[in-house]
Amino acid sequence: MLFRISVKKSFLKNIILVLIPLLVLIIVGINLVNIGAITTELVEVKSDETLTTLLIDYGNNNIDTYQVKVQNATVFSVLLQASIDYDFNIGSKYYDQYQCHYIYSINNTTEGENNKFWQYYLNDDYGIIGADLQPVHHNDCIEWKFQEPKI
Repeated sequence: MLFRISVKKSFLKNIILVLIPLLVLIIVGINLVNIGAITTELVEVKSDETLTTLLIDYGNNNIDTYQVKVQNATVFSVLLQASIDYDFNIGSKYYDQYQCHYIYSINNTTEGENNKFWQYYLNDDYGIIGADLQPVHHNDCIEWKFQEPKI
């Protein structure tokens, strides 16, 4: 009879050791749901994808406008993606010493005509570094202008 009592106390002790942490987890879980830390709704995962507006000003009152989505965006990568998405060509040459591309032609409009060259502006600011090196952020506006040199 003494053996049965000790088994019951041990069994009761094990149940208590399991139930108390389980109750604590349930209470904490309910509170996390209530404050919104745990949810069953789908969460939008942020990516490096950038949506930008690209304007190409040919210097003759002809301006093309494009919406471009690209990951890890630079001024150059936006232009390159637009040329793929909207089927126009770009001419560029890569210079190792500057680690960037020089754009000499966009959509069959090539530098040197009337002493004009392709130059970019980012959010209305003249681009002073290479197009490959200039990062672009969501909702930025890039404008490539065919014009006489600014520098």
